[in-house]
Amino acid sequence: MLWTLQTYISRELGKTFALTSVGLVAVIGLGGGVMNMIGLEGVSTLQLLKLIGLIIPVAATLTLPIAALYSATVTYGRLSADNELTACRSGGINIHVLFVPTLVISAVSAGCCFIFISFVIPVMVRNLDRLFENDFPRLIKQQLSTSDRFSIRDKLVIYADNTELVKTEEGEPLLQLKGVAFSQNEDDAWVRFGTAQSVLITFGRQDGRPSVAANMYGIHMYDAARGGFFYHDDFPISAVIPKRLPIKIKWLTLGGLLQYLRHPATYPEVEEGLDQLRGGIARSLFFNALKKQFVAGFDEHPAYGEVRFGDAEASYTLRSGVCTPDRKDGRPRFSGDVVIYEEHADGTRRVVHADAAVVDVRRDQEVGDATVQVEASGHVAIEDSRQGKAVIRRERENLDPVLLPREIVQQAMAYSSERLLRDDGQPLGLGDWVQEHRKKAIAGVGMVSREITGEIHARLAFSISVFVLVILGAALGIVFRGSQVLVAFGISFVPSALVISTIIMGKQLIEKPGMTWVGIGVIWGGIVLVAIVDLFVLTKVVRR
Repeated sequence: MLWTLQTYISRELGKTFALTSVGLVAVIGLGGGVMNMIGLEGVSTLQLLKLIGLIIPVAATLTLPIAALYSATVTYGRLSADNELTACRSGGINIHVLFVPTLVISAVSAGCCFIFISFVIPVMVRNLDRLFENDFPRLIKQQLSTSDRFSIRDKLVIYADNTELVKTEEGEPLLQLKGVAFSQNEDDAWVRFGTAQSVLITFGRQDGRPSVAANMYGIHMYDAARGGFFYHDDFPISAVIPKRLPIKIKWLTLGGLLQYLRHPATYPEVEEGLDQLRGGIARSLFFNALKKQFVAGFDEHPAYGEVRFGDAEASYTLRSGVCTPDRKDGRPRFSGDVVIYEEHADGTRRVVHADAAVVDVRRDQEVGDATVQVEASGHVAIEDSRQGKAVIRRERENLDPVLLPREIVQQAMAYSSERLLRDDGQPLGLGDWVQEHRKKAIAGVGMVSREITGEIHARLAFSISVFVLVILGAALGIVFRGSQVLVAFGISFVPSALVISTIIMGKQLIEKPGMTWVGIGVIWGGIVLVAIVDLFVLTKVVRR
């Protein structure tokens, strides 16, 4: 008898759940999501089908709890309206036993939501990134025709009057541009800009990411570093395109979350911050070495200090009477009859006289190598062995960069992540800039750990909340019987909104330092409150 009733209720509940789920997924996923993408120019039929397959899991995650809630409310409301539950009571059946099908539907919905949130959707996001990467040449062509134009890392912006996508004899894509204008900047400052008769862009992959290489032909451009306009027959440019969808905590699988929770220093943003910190350490170590050289130089030459640095291509010897570290970043500033001796591997030499000079360390974002750069200023006079006895006079001269000494880089890399992230209050003794960025890195690790903790609890809470909400919906369906079933469904959305609000609020609290446990309590507090309401309705109201 009881098995027959359970089967009957499960069949009715499952039928309503399935039909509601399919309808909501179709409306929200297809009608509200993909159909809007059809308006994008150039989306092929195959891409559209792939997008549909990627968006359905997202729609299912949003709609399955609603479908379970609606099916439970409607099914138990109809049972109550037809007095079938009254007949069960008369037969001595415990009415609470009939909620087993509701628990099954809740478990299915909760399990699907958790699997989608924790595994399917993160994988889907990565597939979406690959979907656009595979058709990268066409996307660049499309972007060149928009008002935003095409930019690489916001450093190189290309404008083109005419674009044509063709293929080489080997079948590789090739993008031809004509009527080109371009601009390039570094550190928020113009480096060069100009025009080109034509540009050929080729595509490839580097380190698993799409890369582009461009050859510009017939170029007239202004070069700020060289201080004038120049003409080039060709000018090569290459770059690796950054990932369109960078790794974010909310798009990580459960395994990824647990891995980064155990080892937050391996999270990409934290690793990038540590790399920048080590770059700052190398910078400070090099500046300290220059200062020691300069002071030691007075022992041999009382009138001036001296520093030496260089690589296999070029070397520099800089002499001056005064060396003053910059208060902000520690860069050594030389003044007082500065003389710079520049020697290249091919035997050419230059002697640069200036009123002042600044030595800086910069990192090439594309190549990743740190270079030492010298800028001479104030009545610069250059004696170049290639120019004979002629003296070139300028107000400012940027000398060719050389690689940062390898031993300095090795010393900086020797600082382990554990040491840099150890919050022991002990400074590294490498200047305020390093100490400030070290504090930021430590704070970043804490932020990542808190965000991951909040994300894990939020996913679990969202999935488990389906149980208490669906049971409440079924109970309210019994209470609001007949034509008032939709009223019960509407009322059940009030605790749903409460649970969602507490989950969001709890995540925000967890992200604040010192509020982790408070946030966790808020996340689960809404579910506990609804569970108490469930217990009251089931024991005090439904039993009547």
